[in-house]
Amino acid sequence: MKTTYLVLGTVIIVVLAVCLTQGHGKPAGSAVLAQEPENPQRSPDDAAIRKLSGEFTEALGKGDAKAVAGYWTEQGEYIADAGTTIRGRAAIEKAYARTFEKAPHLKVDVQIDSIRSISQDNAIEEGHARVQKDAAAPAASSRYSVLYARENGQWRIALLREWPAERASLRDLDWLIGTWTGKTENGEVQTTYEWDRNKKFINARFTIKGPDHTASGTQIIARDPSTGNLRSWLFESEGGFGGATWTLDGKRWVIDAAGVEADGAEMTATNILTPLNKDSFTWQSVDRTMDGEEQPSIPPIKVTRVK
Repeated sequence: MKTTYLVLGTVIIVVLAVCLTQGHGKPAGSAVLAQEPENPQRSPDDAAIRKLSGEFTEALGKGDAKAVAGYWTEQGEYIADAGTTIRGRAAIEKAYARTFEKAPHLKVDVQIDSIRSISQDNAIEEGHARVQKDAAAPAASSRYSVLYARENGQWRIALLREWPAERASLRDLDWLIGTWTGKTENGEVQTTYEWDRNKKFINARFTIKGPDHTASGTQIIARDPSTGNLRSWLFESEGGFGGATWTLDGKRWVIDAAGVEADGAEMTATNILTPLNKDSFTWQSVDRTMDGEEQPSIPPIKVTRVK
């Protein structure tokens, strides 16, 4: 049994974590508006802006440049994360038309963080967006802010500004929601990921099936507010537990993991996840130790989405 856990236990410390591609069974070109809990205390203006934001995101996913530009004021501005400024509805429509021509399967995922009124006819929306221009390309994350102005009773975008994300965000794991499986010669691991109600944590349930034993457990993935880093905490049904810090290195994720087996043995490892496509990635483990003694590395293992 120890041999099985040497191979599978380290997998479980990271629980078949992250890659850079999306793919939840939604068609290419779709726009996904983050689901939020109902709040009966929202003002009519707040509700109207949220509705407008959702319609705008859907227009982006449909690749309709004219409809997208129509949400701006006549003299509205768009400032991209690279610093490029586009002024005026007509210029914004042309810019989006060029974007949609180059990326006909654009996919946009928006998470609204806050909406606040700053005057009777002005409001600010802030949040995060993930844009994927091609199914084979990694999604890009950015922080955004929208200044809305009310014209003749209709809310419109006066200024939309984006900033590139400074580091990996929990939202970069949204594609992970669902069920995944990975196999080794000693067994199989199956993991299911779900968002919590407010999308502040990702909760996971896993099952390890070995040749003569089955174990299970849970994992929580979150952003550490004290450092801004992504971290995970794991608890096995037989008493083992572990934690990890995740770092994005180009197109791969490097996860520094440590854990304690139920018998008290201490394990450490550096785990590397490399994307293959939207429904699979490879996982490997290097620099592994148990109670301070070096252990053999685990070569790449293919992990696939359960459809």
